[in-house]
Amino acid sequence: MNRFDNKIFENQHLVLDEGVFINCTFRNCSLEYSGGDVHVQNCQGEGCQLVWRGPAQRTVILLQALGLMTPPPVPPSTDPANRVQ
Repeated sequence: MNRFDNKIFENQHLVLDEGVFINCTFRNCSLEYSGGDVHVQNCQGEGCQLVWRGPAQRTVILLQALGLMTPPPVPPSTDPANRVQ
């Protein structure tokens, strides 16, 4: 496993699987998780996006279907034809 202590990650795409993150800060990062082993302790995230893959994605779909996790909001359309005048 890769270990990170007291590290600040900014504007990066990170794969969390097989990682140990202790006292880390994630700013404007894309955090990818596929269901593998990961340990996160005393970390903070600011403006990050979670990306679910493989078994982790199937778990999220199951939790949403059971009403235990809400799906993310649909972003507003950038199509000018759909804008309110």
